[in-house]
Amino acid sequence: MDGPIPVTGPGQFYMLRTPTRWPVLLPRPFSLYDRAPDGSWGSFLLKGVGPGTNALLDVDVGEDVLVTGPLGRTFPADIEDPVCVAGGVGLAPFLLLARAAKANDRPVRLLFGGRDRAALAGLEDFEPIARVATSTDDGSHGHHGLVTELLERMIERGEVRAGETVFCCGPDPMMHAVAKLCERRGLRCFLSLETYMACGYGVCNGCTVEVDGERFRGWPYSKTCLEGPVYEACELVELRS
Repeated sequence: MDGPIPVTGPGQFYMLRTPTRWPVLLPRPFSLYDRAPDGSWGSFLLKGVGPGTNALLDVDVGEDVLVTGPLGRTFPADIEDPVCVAGGVGLAPFLLLARAAKANDRPVRLLFGGRDRAALAGLEDFEPIARVATSTDDGSHGHHGLVTELLERMIERGEVRAGETVFCCGPDPMMHAVAKLCERRGLRCFLSLETYMACGYGVCNGCTVEVDGERFRGWPYSKTCLEGPVYEACELVELRS
C-alpha cells in the first residue's frame, strides 16, 4: 500500500475499508505488518474470514483503501529480548519489532504456530532476521503439535528463564494457553488482543474487556482500541479464573 504511513509501533493497528463496494457497515482492524523506513509504503497481513476481509483481498493494484491510524497501544519498548509467540495471522505485530531488534544486532526469538505449512504465511520474512522455531498441528513444518509446547520445551532447556517476558498474538485459545503457561513458569506475558473493534478510537464501546490494574485507576472495563490492544496478562480478569 502506498504511503505516507506514519511511524507505527509494534502492536498498533489501523482501521481499513474500501471506499466503494464495502459489504459491511464498519471497517476492520489490522496490525501494521511492514513499513518502509521513510513511510512511503506499508503492508498488512490479511486472511479472508468474512465479507469485510474478502473485500479487502479483492482490491486490485491501484485501487484506493481507506486507512485510519495508527491506533492503540504498542508492546512495551523497554523489553530487550522478548520471546514472541504468534499463531497464524497473529504474526502481524512482530515484523516491525523483529526489524528493529535485528538493526540492534539482537535478533528476536519467534515461536510461530499454525494448522499447517500454508498457515505460516510470512515465515520467509522472519527467517533471515530472527531466531525462528515453528510448529504445525499436522506436522508439515517444524514441531508436530502446539506452539505452547515449543515454549514449554524452551523453558525446560533453559533457553527461556523465569523473569523473562513473552509477547503473544493469535487466536484467543492459544493466547489464553500461553498466558497460563507463563503464569505457571514465572514469565511476564503481554497479549495483543484480537477483540472485535467497530470504530477504533473509543466512541462505540464495542471492544471493552474487564480489567484490573493500576493504570485503569479503579475502572473495571477498558476499551481495547484505546488502552489496548496490548495488555499484560495479569490485567485481564478473564485470565484469573
